[in-house]
Amino acid sequence: MTGRTWIAAVALALPLAAGWAAEPPANWWFYVHNDKVADLQTLLKQGADPNVRFKNGQPAIMRAVVDQAWKVFDALAADPRTDVNAVNPAGETPLMYLAVAGQTERARKLIARGAEVNRLGWTPLHYAASKGHVDTAKLLMSKGALINAPSSEGRTPLMMAALSGNREMVQLLLDAGADPTTQDLKGQTAADWALTGKWGGLSKALAEVSESTWRQREAARGGAALPAAASPATAAPSSETAPKAAAQTDTPAAGSVQGVSGLKLGTYD
Repeated sequence: MTGRTWIAAVALALPLAAGWAAEPPANWWFYVHNDKVADLQTLLKQGADPNVRFKNGQPAIMRAVVDQAWKVFDALAADPRTDVNAVNPAGETPLMYLAVAGQTERARKLIARGAEVNRLGWTPLHYAASKGHVDTAKLLMSKGALINAPSSEGRTPLMMAALSGNREMVQLLLDAGADPTTQDLKGQTAADWALTGKWGGLSKALAEVSESTWRQREAARGGAALPAAASPATAAPSSETAPKAAAQTDTPAAGSVQGVSGLKLGTYD
């Protein structure tokens, strides 16, 4: 190949590469949705950008989770060009989606690739807790996940676990140092969130743990223990701040948790 021929070939290839980055081939999403990993890998080898986004702004790697296209997900996660900390329009990351899906081993591999366990606002631990994925939560905690991380609304992983009604998850977080007395921006505690999810027994148990925590703190300060009626854990929230049990489901509302319940696996919209 002469010098001019080589330059011409490169010049022709550049627009093609730019096209891949801007928009995937027409059959890209068909391959993702149907988990056709061999076909997708062919496109990747030809220069397709693994970071392309679906029409709703969802990065390809996160779209693969929604479609439960795990072979495609693994191929995208292994591609060194893939941004493992890509953020979708709802502020969610691939690791957060794996936490929702309870994909512990895939989460482990993604963390090894650099996926961030902690971030401002909602975290992967919030998402794992909201669905009761204990093993995934244990992994995240072993990698330094902040137990009491507050969302933008002040909600903690313990509150999400309480809302889900998963006692094992609640106990795991409490044993790791989750604070049952923490209130979100509306003054709601984990006990309140359990009540919102209609988990009356769990709510009562959390209220008792919260009250005990308050009393221990007062005793450690050398002061008198808080009377039960004055304890934030047992005081009835005002009608303006109390979560409405009838208005909530057993999982966080999409508007409350930016997609924890909004993420529906196996859909293609």
